[in-house]
Amino acid sequence: MTVIRACLAALLGVMLGLGPSALAQNGGSDTVLDTLFAKLQTATDPTAIQTLEAAIWEQWIMVPDATQRGLMLRGIGEMQHRQLRESVETFTRLIELAPELSEAWNKRATAYWLLGDFQASLADICETVKREPRHFGAYSGLGMIRAELGEYPRAVAAFELARKYNPHITGIDAEIDRLKAMGGGEPSDPLGCSQRTAGR
Repeated sequence: MTVIRACLAALLGVMLGLGPSALAQNGGSDTVLDTLFAKLQTATDPTAIQTLEAAIWEQWIMVPDATQRGLMLRGIGEMQHRQLRESVETFTRLIELAPELSEAWNKRATAYWLLGDFQASLADICETVKREPRHFGAYSGLGMIRAELGEYPRAVAAFELARKYNPHITGIDAEIDRLKAMGGGEPSDPLGCSQRTAGR
């Protein structure tokens, strides 16, 4: 889990390190995301991979409305300063205003995860991947939580989805192999989200 933890920490750093300039006036474009994901599948240069990953995260956090953008920025700032309960409240308000915004759910899931509230984090991850079935960051977090809970089949399923959409996650192949050796076969409900997501 050390490598995967480091990987998720890196993803968390990308998520939390984005400043106001990364938040555009218009929402993230599905067409742009489609192009970025297609390029990510075939990229081989480490710099290009890093750039594509950052661009995908930037698309995910784009918020068109000024009030919603302010809440996103405030929540990210609170997480950066380890004001996790405050960030949960901020992202809850953002979700109430824009329940379709997948990254609002993902950010709150991350805050819950940092607070150690796995069940609340799992619920928000499931909401995230309903809205953005390619969210490799959410799947990585889901895999970590399922592994921590000893739910190895679901952990494998989550990590395999993370790898499907981003094949460049460091150490993920070894972690999948390790979990499979611990009994991580195919579960009847791969993610444990009480529904089939578009990603599976």
